[in-house]
Amino acid sequence: MDEALDVAVADLADTRQVDPLEPGDADRIGPYALLCRLPRGGQGADVFVGRRAPEGPDGGDGPLVVIKRLPEAAPELARRRLAKEVENASRVKSSRVARIVDQDLTAGAPYYVQEYVQGTPLDEFLAHRSAGLNAEELRRIAIGLLRALRDVHAAGVVHRDVKPGNIIISGTDVWLVDFGISRYIGPEAPSGTATTGIAALGTKLFASPEQLQGAVLTEASDVYSWGLVIAYAAGAVHPVDPDDDMPDSDYFLALRAGRLDLSPVPPNLLDSVTQALKFAPERRPTVARLARQVEQRTRWLGGTSQIPDPRTTMRDLQSLGAVVEAGRYELARLERAVADTRAGFAAAVAVAVLLGIVAGLVLAVLFHVVV
Repeated sequence: MDEALDVAVADLADTRQVDPLEPGDADRIGPYALLCRLPRGGQGADVFVGRRAPEGPDGGDGPLVVIKRLPEAAPELARRRLAKEVENASRVKSSRVARIVDQDLTAGAPYYVQEYVQGTPLDEFLAHRSAGLNAEELRRIAIGLLRALRDVHAAGVVHRDVKPGNIIISGTDVWLVDFGISRYIGPEAPSGTATTGIAALGTKLFASPEQLQGAVLTEASDVYSWGLVIAYAAGAVHPVDPDDDMPDSDYFLALRAGRLDLSPVPPNLLDSVTQALKFAPERRPTVARLARQVEQRTRWLGGTSQIPDPRTTMRDLQSLGAVVEAGRYELARLERAVADTRAGFAAAVAVAVLLGIVAGLVLAVLFHVVV
């Protein structure tokens, strides 16, 4: 069993930074055997990678999971925040957000369990790219993150901590994780949704101006964070505070004055990023509009990419609105194909002719029935 655990930990270390269990750590939490640690979360939470222990001699190992647990001495406020994190993450139904699979919030040391996303956080990915991502990789990150945010916002949730460390590049898609300071703003949301205290601030370098001010946040705050993430990924350097040493007041004034270095952003993404980084929240586009815009304006460059190309899946089609949005997105993909290749143009013409024939047949049948 120990040898199997060593192999599992070695496999994890191939894709992301993990740490060994510390001397005082238990072997398991509830029914889950612990394998290794991930960086600590907010509120002093311990974060582990584990899997459900086999039941009986013939039981097999379960899938990998992430377990976030508060210490027994955690104050009541931290416990309530953990419960809110579970509640908000559970609201989101998305193929790009890790699912909550188990929880025990009444335990002495409360915890929850979510599916493990096999992949590399964007900040670790960029650590090996001194010049940032190429244009095709940026396109994929931009669209994948926008589609994850679309699902989050559709559930009435504002993430409030969109940053490279919370974006996972897996073999199939771009994932958004960690709802530790998220806020539900849907119909049943309680009044008073302002950000209060440094614990709810998130990461300064990727927070929106209104978040830095402690104002009431909307989905537009996540849009601003998206713009900062893409600008950062383009050059592997922060567009405002490259050395992370600017005083908070100077940093905020730089945002208000629009002093952001967007020179590494490719021309086909620059307009979308610029719109997302408007200082006034009401002037920023929605994530759905940005996703269509990015797909329409970016062009396939034929470059290599270690980031998967976002695709529509069945989990994207859970409501009429989602189906309509997916259709508009796929239409944007077709427009890009038409603009990029002769084959795409030929395919579009063929589809148009076929639709014309079908429409003609339908009209003929209807005319015959009426007559």
